[in-house]
Amino acid sequence: MSDRDHALSHVSARLKKLRPFSLHVAGRRRTQAPLAVAVVAPPRSLSPVPSTDPYANLVPRDADDDELSDAERARIEAGYEWELESAGTGNEEPAYSWIDPSLLGTARLRATPPTTSETAAPPSRSTPSRTGTPQGKHVELPTRPSITPADSYKLLLKYQSTSPSLSSPATQTPAASSHASSASDAPRKRPDTPEWHEMVDPCVLDSLSRDEVKRQGLWWELVRGEREYVADLKVFIEAFIVPLEEHEPPLITPDQKLHAFVAEVFSTTRQIYVCHGRLLDKLMQRQRTEWPLITSATDLLLDASLEVSDLYEAYIKNYPFAENRVRREIARNSAFAAFLRDRNTDELTRRRDVSVFLSRPLTRLPRLALMLDTILERTPADHPDCEDLPTASGVIRRVVRSSQPGIEAAESKVKLWDLAERLMFRKGEVIELDVAEPKRTLVFSGVVHRRVRSETNWLGWQDLHAFLLDNYLLLTREVERGKYAVVSRPIHIDFLTLEASDGAPERRHDVLPAYRRRSANEPNQEANSEKLMFPFTITIGPGGKSYTLCTATDAARQNWAEKIESTKSLRQFDLESNRVFALHHISGPAATREAFMAADTFMWLNRQTMAVATSRSVWIGWRNDSHSYRELIKLQTGTISTIAALPQFSTLLILASGSLLAFSLDDLVPTFDLNTWVQRDRQHAVQMNGAGELVHFFRVGSIKGRVLIAFAIHARNAHTTSLTFVEPLLPDRQTYDPSFRPFATSSVPGHATELAFFKQTAAVVSDRGVVVVEPGNPAFSSLPLFPPSLPSAANVVKLVSAGRAMGMYQIGEGEFLVVYDWGACYVSKYGEVARAGAYMRWNLTPSHIVFKAPHVLVFDSGGRAEVRHMATAKLAEVFDEPGTVPVPRAGGGSMLMFTKKGMGELVETVEL
Repeated sequence: MSDRDHALSHVSARLKKLRPFSLHVAGRRRTQAPLAVAVVAPPRSLSPVPSTDPYANLVPRDADDDELSDAERARIEAGYEWELESAGTGNEEPAYSWIDPSLLGTARLRATPPTTSETAAPPSRSTPSRTGTPQGKHVELPTRPSITPADSYKLLLKYQSTSPSLSSPATQTPAASSHASSASDAPRKRPDTPEWHEMVDPCVLDSLSRDEVKRQGLWWELVRGEREYVADLKVFIEAFIVPLEEHEPPLITPDQKLHAFVAEVFSTTRQIYVCHGRLLDKLMQRQRTEWPLITSATDLLLDASLEVSDLYEAYIKNYPFAENRVRREIARNSAFAAFLRDRNTDELTRRRDVSVFLSRPLTRLPRLALMLDTILERTPADHPDCEDLPTASGVIRRVVRSSQPGIEAAESKVKLWDLAERLMFRKGEVIELDVAEPKRTLVFSGVVHRRVRSETNWLGWQDLHAFLLDNYLLLTREVERGKYAVVSRPIHIDFLTLEASDGAPERRHDVLPAYRRRSANEPNQEANSEKLMFPFTITIGPGGKSYTLCTATDAARQNWAEKIESTKSLRQFDLESNRVFALHHISGPAATREAFMAADTFMWLNRQTMAVATSRSVWIGWRNDSHSYRELIKLQTGTISTIAALPQFSTLLILASGSLLAFSLDDLVPTFDLNTWVQRDRQHAVQMNGAGELVHFFRVGSIKGRVLIAFAIHARNAHTTSLTFVEPLLPDRQTYDPSFRPFATSSVPGHATELAFFKQTAAVVSDRGVVVVEPGNPAFSSLPLFPPSLPSAANVVKLVSAGRAMGMYQIGEGEFLVVYDWGACYVSKYGEVARAGAYMRWNLTPSHIVFKAPHVLVFDSGGRAEVRHMATAKLAEVFDEPGTVPVPRAGGGSMLMFTKKGMGELVETVEL
């Protein structure tokens, strides 16, 4: 089937459906002749043919009749145009012909003389004038030109403005008729946006029912509103978007930021404009074709609604962000603000600012749906629109409904951003609220009260503004210019516990502030008042600090309790689904029930191998095979505390009661065959420390490209620590004994507890702080150092002076993190406190520190750990597994854990 046959079939089906409601407004046949523009006389009337009532006097047809008459088929093929009733008998000049839009408003068109006749007989129904020529004479007619929607609208207004029906005697009183005869013959000027009933001939209005007149008026109002909407979108693009993109010099720099601004603020405006432009073109074309009555345009609206639904959904969900972005750019960019002021003129925007144009697409769909519902109320019960209009309205309303959650989420996000800009934290501490996270939301906010006792006021109260985010609870007090000062450290939801929310009310004896009186509708009194306060208690972690907050009503207290509990539940669900570290359980030796003291994993014979130590034995086996473990090292004395494997040197290091022993892996595990594995004792080991020296700890790392083993020995008669660095060598192939050579020795003040290797140096943590040593160089440097720009009263100075150092780790090129029992601070490669004294605080009391770039894990004694991103101080997650203790690590990258169920390993997950 050809495209023409397919189109004919589609139109035929539409015609059969609308056949009972056809007003038989026929038209001239189209020809291929060139356009001829004639000076024409306006018609006396424009009315449907052949019936004056579109529903009462329908031509009866059988509903099952699928055949089309020859005349109907000819109309389908040729298209519809207007049929105009002539004021004469059909022998005069054409009543109306298509007018070139370029002549609109020109003197040539205005010179058309009106030809009215008060005594003219009504046109003959039997011989309507279809060609506008005397009978018996054949004249080739012009082809209808392509007309834009704007020209089509002007054409209708211009044509009707010169129509004599505007002052027809049939619609005037005698007084009005005599007054009109004495007045000028010039036609009355119509407004630019007339109503439908003001444009059509009174004969048409008289022939229609009241509901039909209203329905036609509503269709005309819909078309007119669509025209105004498209015009506004065009102004929006031409007055704001294009000038902003092409402005020289650019108002927003760099170009990437400008492109991002345009994309975020104006979203899908251009695509919506194109789609509505096409819809308006089709609506105006149908309006011209079926003028003055329009049977239906529901099909056009339904097609357009399906086309623009995704565009509107994206725009509506993005609207709160766009409005907030414009407001923030105006506040900090004076050139952009001046640009918007220049746009706000009568010529460009009719004194409407950018916010009006931004909201236009937001209100278009609800108005359109409401208009369709109103049209449906005026539509006859047997009209096809009774089925089509609810479908089109439903599509539009579904778009609005589906966008509503997105709008609410966006508005909540904008409120959160606005709050973040107004918060004032204490100087120094890094609080990463992570407001840029897409799922971050402001859950609840309100006024709470806290009892504050002082020497001068034992019954004092403090009024606070509390903000509950999905990750933090903030307690603030309002200060000048709408700012909020955070009065206590933000409480992370993972550490927040609601202890009680049913306590007895407390009595408050003081004057409530003015804003509380207004909110509670209380009288503005200055005398002391007594008011009941309803408390609820929250704590920070197990055994942590407690806060007792009060609300003005019991309902508000219950509301806070519900919001806190629901937020914690959602947070826990989110953590379980998006873990940064996951605990994988590992099978240990099945042949022993002794407690594990140390462990290490390594590759041996191309298989993952595990070494697990009890108090006096070391079991070695294949990982994930509990039956392969064998007791290969058994000591008669001493308690094993740390083990570390160096498979590249075939060495296994064991620290037992101050003795550092080295065993050969080639000797212990020579092959895959378990029967060839050999058990050894202390006599088969190489002792690395001297007689009488007790090794406190040892670490394995690399400096200057060399693998080194460093072990610390506390001096007996002085408060110092001796560090010995040795370099492992390849074992002797005959004896398989491990071999080492001395590399350097150093001495540092205090008793060392931790050591970290860097590229050129090593950081030693002791009870006197942190020192940096270079193996072979007797000098050392203590840190951190405080730069002159940092005040001596800064918080970081006080915390460092009173804190206990626990480790030092490199987080970037030339930047390090020094970890204390209270938190951590940043230092430069020169040892000075960096980032203007910024620091982070822990939410728990640490007992173990585990470093896994880019995170640091801080464990307490109960098995809970907070995972911090070192560069940003963001609290990534809280790991809570009761009874979990990190395995002492001498080196390597694995994070082994002792749990209540045995052994496990923390594995970093991969973001999907």
